Order: sequence, then structure tokens, then C-alpha cells
Amino acid sequence: MAVMLFGIALPSEAQMEVKVSVIKGVDDLNVKQTIEQQAHNVLSAFNASVLEGKKLKDKLKEYPVPKEMETTLLNLWRSSAIICSVSEIKGEILSLPGGGYQLRDIPVSMLASDDDDQDLVFNFDSQGMLSNVYVALELHNYKNVIVEGVTLEDFTRRQVILDFVENFRTAYNRKDLDYLRMVFSNDALIITGKVLKKKPEQNDFMSKSLGATKVVQTVMDKEQYMNNLKKVFGKNAYINLKFEEVSVKKHPKRPQIYGVQLKQYWNSSTYSDVGYLFLMINFEDELNPSIEVRTWQPDKFDDGTPIPRDEVYSLESFNI
Repeated sequence: MAVMLFGIALPSEAQMEVKVSVIKGVDDLNVKQTIEQQAHNVLSAFNASVLEGKKLKDKLKEYPVPKEMETTLLNLWRSSAIICSVSEIKGEILSLPGGGYQLRDIPVSMLASDDDDQDLVFNFDSQGMLSNVYVALELHNYKNVIVEGVTLEDFTRRQVILDFVENFRTAYNRKDLDYLRMVFSNDALIITGKVLKKKPEQNDFMSKSLGATKVVQTVMDKEQYMNNLKKVFGKNAYINLKFEEVSVKKHPKRPQIYGVQLKQYWNSSTYSDVGYLFLMINFEDELNPSIEVRTWQPDKFDDGTPIPRDEVYSLESFNI
């Protein structure tokens, strides 16, 4: 059952304060208590803002987080107001490969979205202070990718990749052009198209690089893509991305290069579509991974026939 507030349907159990209890993963009592307090502050500020009809910026004065995190939360909030309808969260803390901690699977509702039930991820620094917030992948997608790690090094890298992908997804939700500009390589190749057709093999650079059976409708460099994205952000009141069918593959000859295939569901105030997203991510700089290639293609041919998965861009589509 839901209640109505300012024309928005809210869960009937929604209340102001959310208690967070860490049950495993942190030995230091001070760090544990700081994590619990920071997570409580974020969720309680979200709820208070919605239930009291107040600006989130004002509520963050009552429920403080690090100053630099205020901008992240406000940008996420601009895309959709968020509410947590559970009164208590008991969670296990994960240690992040680069240091710090993570609390996953925090249930919330994104009130501006038709598909409003989401999970958030909170990252904390080594002292337990909030360092990032983003929308989580579905649990089954996360687990499927993690269990494929065949070595400890690959397992750790997959954790980093999923963290990267979740933050990448949320950057679109919060319309964070600065972050996206940072994670795309200056030489990034961006490929998009509304339809995908077959073509005969041609002996040119694009055929060799992208595969001879695909027509590339639009090829952009980083600046062109960012300029287009700026316009998209400007005309949409909200953007909500959802990723499914996540697959991660390491390059057989270049172990610092990974390919990530995803089925992307784009839902915004002006447009919705479904298609396959491919990211080629370079981890040569472990602390600052960069996207070398981004491709998007629809999930169907122009005649409505589903595109076979072997027709979806992958690492094998590029000669590197």
C-alpha cells in the first residue's frame, strides 16, 4: 500500500530515520560506528527531504556528510528524489581492493522513475567516511561476474570493474558530465547507431577494425560524444539506466584490457530504448581506468528480428 504526498505515491511504511547496523566486515569499532552513522545520515536525509517537502541541501545540514559528497548526492537527487522505506538495514561490509569499505544492496525507491525499486551502493574511506554513492547492478548480475574470476588477481580486477561500471551507470543518472569526461580516454572511439545491417566485406580501416559484417551509423570522438551528451542531459528532467546480462572478458594478449558487454535499458523523460552496450576498459593505470571504446547498438535489426549475441560488439571486434 502507498500513500500520496505532493502527487507522489510513497510506500506506506516510509519513515524518517533509518538505522544502519554493520554485522560483519569491520574490526575497528570507531570505523564501524562511523560507517553506520554516515549511512544513516544519507538515508535519513533522503527520507526527511521527501516526507517534509524540504530541499535535500537543507536536510544535509541536519544529517551531515563530507562536504565533497554533498554535490554527488545533490546531483543524484536532481535526477530523482529517493526514499528508503525500511526502518533498519543490517549489512556486511566489503573491503575494497584500493582501500576503504563498501556497503551494498541498500533498497530505495527512485520516485521519478517508472522502474523505481533500486539498490544503492555506499563506499567509505579507511576512516569510515562516505566517499561515493551510486546505483547498484542487480544482485544476480554482480554475482555472475564475480564468480567467474579464476585467480585472486582476476577476482580483484572484476570487483574493480563492477565498481567502475556501477559508477559509470550512475554518472548518467546524475548527469555528471565531468566524471564521464574524466573516464573516457582522450582517444576514445564511440560508435552508435539506430539500426544494424549486414554489408559485404570491404578492405578499409573501419572494416578491419570493426568487423566486416556491421554498418557503423555514427562514429564519434570523445569531444563530439560529450557535446551530444551535454544536449541530452539538458533536455531530460531525469535519466535512468539499467544494466542486465553483464559479461566481463579479459583480453587474451593484453591482460590490462577488459571488455564488458551489457544489455542497457535507457529510460528518460523524453526517450526510452533497449540495446547492447560494449565498453573496452584499459587498466594500465590501476587507479584511473579509462574507456578506450564505447559502442551501442539496438537489440533488434530494423525488421524487428533480435540481434544474435555473436553480432554484438566484443573484444574480438577490434584489432588491438
